[in-house]
Amino acid sequence: MKRMLVALGAALAITLPAAADTLDSLYKNTLTLTDTRGGVYTLLISEGGKMEQTNSVGTWAAGVWYKDATKGFCWTARGAATLCIPMPADKDVGDTWEIRSPVGQLSWVAAIVEGRADLTPNGGSATAGEHGDH
Repeated sequence: MKRMLVALGAALAITLPAAADTLDSLYKNTLTLTDTRGGVYTLLISEGGKMEQTNSVGTWAAGVWYKDATKGFCWTARGAATLCIPMPADKDVGDTWEIRSPVGQLSWVAAIVEGRADLTPNGGSATAGEHGDH
C-alpha cells in the first residue's frame, strides 16, 4: 500500500504542471493596470529591479521595483511616490486580478499580456536608455 501511494504521488508530481511564478512571467510579458476610467498603465519589469512604464496618457518613465512581503509588488518611477499592489504568486499570461483601495473600492484591474509592449514613442526603436527622463 505504501509503495502504491509513493508511486501515485510520483505520477501526480510528473503530470501536474508546476505553479506559475508571476514575476517569471512578467520578465517575458507585460503588466497592464486599467483604472476605473479606462486609463491604462503599462509596465515592463526586468530582473535586477529595473522597470519602465507608460502612464495613462502615454508618458514614459524608467523606474525601480521590488517585492515586499507585506505590501506586494512595489515600484517607483520618475521620482514619484512608491506604489505597491498585491501580486499573487500564481498568475500567468491572460490572468487578471482586481486591485482595491484600502477602503475596498476598485482602483485597477491588473492583467498579464503576452509579449513585451513597445513603450517607445510612436512605436519607434529606442531602447530604455535612449528615452531620457521626460
